[in-house]
Amino acid sequence: MTFPLSDPPFIVIEGLDGAGTTTQTRRVAEMLRDRGQPTVTSCEPSRGPVGTLIRQMLSLRITVPDLKGGHRPVGRETLALLFAADRLDHLEAEVEPTLAAGKAAISDRYYHSSLVYQGEGEGEDVDYEWVRTLNERARRPDLTVFLEAPVELCLQRMAHRGSRDIYESRSSLQRLHRRYQQVMNLLAAEGENILRLDAALPKEEITEAIVAKISGLP
Repeated sequence: MTFPLSDPPFIVIEGLDGAGTTTQTRRVAEMLRDRGQPTVTSCEPSRGPVGTLIRQMLSLRITVPDLKGGHRPVGRETLALLFAADRLDHLEAEVEPTLAAGKAAISDRYYHSSLVYQGEGEGEDVDYEWVRTLNERARRPDLTVFLEAPVELCLQRMAHRGSRDIYESRSSLQRLHRRYQQVMNLLAAEGENILRLDAALPKEEITEAIVAKISGLP
């Protein structure tokens, strides 16, 4: 199949923080455009009002007062609800208009992240099916790219960052790594089109593999 595609796809790129999702979102979009496929990128949390609020919560710039006079991070159930609201706003404001205009849409993260990040924990997991129900109106991607990265690689890549969010500690990443495997296996078993790639491969090789997969979409 040659570009531009007659039916522009909705692509999602997923993985742990540090796996390279943002880099590949940008690189894949650039390569598609170079090959004649108009493409628009977006991300979650989105750039909209709910997404902006979520980013502030994740970086602990917004916390919740507790009864002892201190502050605590926002709970995962609250975050799960906010992410689901942001996702529908993201679809309505960015993804759907992009596809309607005949352009490919690539999102850096999507509902997979909610199933992983709000579904993990130490003895206080948010119910997986509940999070799925919150996101049942979110359209399924035509292709989900899962960048599989070991925790040590992610930590190395994040070492230069000036700040981290609440999920970027070693212990959190180790739990999330296991959770990603579980979620992707479940979704693949249900028929979701998932391309799994080794995040340690050269970035050029990863980009080529993703674009080759996109070119073969029905």
